[in-house]
Amino acid sequence: MRSTAPRAFILAVLGLLLVACASESTNRVTDDTGAMHELLPPAGPVAKPPDSPAKAGALTPDTAATAWPLLLTYEGTAFRVHEPVVETLNDGILTARSVVTAEAAGQGRLVLGSVTMKGVADVDAVAGVASLVDTEVLRVSFPAGVDNMQAWQEFLRFAVPPRIKTVPLATLESARKIAQARQRAAAAATAPAIRIIVSERPAVLVYIDGDPRYVPVKGTDLMGVLNTRVLLLKDPQGNHYLHMYNGWVRAASLDGPWEIAPSPPDTRGLQQAVRETGRANFLLGKADAKGRSPVLSAGRLPDILVATQPTALIVLDGSPRYTSVAGTTLQYAVNTSAHLFRDSAPGEVYVRIDGFSFRAADINGPWWHAPVASLPAGFSAIADDSPKRGVKASIAGAQTPPSGSDMKVVAADPATASLDLNMAGDPVLEPIRGTELNYVANSSVPIIQIDINNWYAVQNAVWFFATDVPGP
Repeated sequence: MRSTAPRAFILAVLGLLLVACASESTNRVTDDTGAMHELLPPAGPVAKPPDSPAKAGALTPDTAATAWPLLLTYEGTAFRVHEPVVETLNDGILTARSVVTAEAAGQGRLVLGSVTMKGVADVDAVAGVASLVDTEVLRVSFPAGVDNMQAWQEFLRFAVPPRIKTVPLATLESARKIAQARQRAAAAATAPAIRIIVSERPAVLVYIDGDPRYVPVKGTDLMGVLNTRVLLLKDPQGNHYLHMYNGWVRAASLDGPWEIAPSPPDTRGLQQAVRETGRANFLLGKADAKGRSPVLSAGRLPDILVATQPTALIVLDGSPRYTSVAGTTLQYAVNTSAHLFRDSAPGEVYVRIDGFSFRAADINGPWWHAPVASLPAGFSAIADDSPKRGVKASIAGAQTPPSGSDMKVVAADPATASLDLNMAGDPVLEPIRGTELNYVANSSVPIIQIDINNWYAVQNAVWFFATDVPGP
């Protein structure tokens, strides 16, 4: 299955005139696998439970700011407990999770884990902190197979709470804003108004984000379509050329019909520039069982479908062939890469697209959004060893905090880490749904704008900051 993402732009660059954007739009709806934190209370001081003890208005030795990371030692093992991230805050009771590293003497390697804790936040507005009382460790997680696992867990449950004395109010305020942003994002994550096309013969979807935006290609008389990931060009006569497989196809208009281009334009320089970006889709197709890539052949072209609105294409190898999902009334289609199901009882069909389920009487549609609560019970009963177990997990919204074995910590060297980006002209800002943030749509790497003086970019898992988008 191929599906589109609004605001997904091509990175087709020749010189400075044809440049594409860096990432898929955040207007893609949120998958319902996302774990939502509880809603934080309104802005302002955190309410103190009636039975929590009052604190003085200034820092005392008992409420001195916690120094991070906490350094703890137990039987030759050195632990570092890093500053916790607040996960929930309700009625003054917060839960937070910290990354923990453990290094046993003489072993020279770090074991990564996490500590989840709970406490009562007693706000001191004058000092700008919240003192934590009645703090307790709820869970300690390390990878399976670690020696002395139980001893480590018992030690951290005993040693961590007395050492965590305060949390800055700014941290609580940040947690409140993050939770509110998540709530807005959840409210915005309604089912997409998406067109679903089912094809029982080879087909290719060419998605353009709205009406095509043409820009000149330097050194040629061609125009390139900027707001698409594919390599799509137009000549002065109005003919469109699309790169596909090992060559080019041509049509008098985007509506087709498409044919193998008898005399494709000379675009070797452009193709090389696009290829170097690594982000454009040349529509090379999938190799067959013998590893051979598809080639253009007269009379054997796939259907080429051009869409300018969010569209999903489900390609079947002939009529759908279903096999049963053991223990349920569900069947799934084996001759497609899409998550296409049929409920054998009523005969309705379901498809999973961009984290949402859609229902239809048959594969010809029309398709309607199917909320999770309305799905057949068989989806939750899919076996854990089923080829479709991923659908079960996403529908159930099963998401657990990462264990130590799932985390990897890498330190970037500020002296050598550098940011390499291209931008087509002035920054084009697009809103991130469910937040008050913007992203730069015409940058080759993700750039987020917090406000006019705060910009963040990420490349190779390293974050960079600037007070103005050109840098430094």
